[in-house]
Amino acid sequence: MGKLAIVRLNTEVNFSNRDAEKLRGFMGRAFQEDVLYHNHIDTFTFNYQSSKIYYKVLDGILSIVGIEDGAESLIQKYENIKEIDINGKSITVESEITIKNYNLLIDDEKMYKYRFISPWFALNQENYRKYKDGSFDLNAQLRNNIIEFFKLNGIWADKKIEVVGEFKEILIVQKDTKVLGFVGEFSTNVKLPSYIGLGKRKSIGYGTIKEVV
Repeated sequence: MGKLAIVRLNTEVNFSNRDAEKLRGFMGRAFQEDVLYHNHIDTFTFNYQSSKIYYKVLDGILSIVGIEDGAESLIQKYENIKEIDINGKSITVESEITIKNYNLLIDDEKMYKYRFISPWFALNQENYRKYKDGSFDLNAQLRNNIIEFFKLNGIWADKKIEVVGEFKEILIVQKDTKVLGFVGEFSTNVKLPSYIGLGKRKSIGYGTIKEVV
């Protein structure tokens, strides 16, 4: 059984998705001794393992989502988060935590429906070219992202994972660079927890999913 923790940093400020990366910078400095919060082993060495802590903006609220070890760390530390610094501005916050347990199940009979509530980054330079010439399967890529989440949880996907989605292109401007992302909905035979991230740049809020019920 997996564990997920969501810490919402409640303030009177309404934040946008781009502020998730700024929160990551602040938390990385505040908890510099813990690699979970910034994924840097030291000044020059990056930890290439998948992140277990994601920084997000959920309904305008800066939020931190932890998976497994990341969840346990947030449970221990969240009460110490009383003030954050975003864009050089000190902001008082009230930290609120939600803890959920989940089972990663591949269902033989049922499909579950999800929506991307933040853009999904599915492409790198190589598969971008394949996508543009029509030879890249987004459903297969999303299946790979789900398998990556299984690996993050230390679980072997022992059955076939099925994914069927409808996606719409969206251009995201990041540091004067346009990046192609996707929004939309998909169905899969895997029961996934809401608010995890799939795909690239998930640690700063992209690819966040929510179950459609």
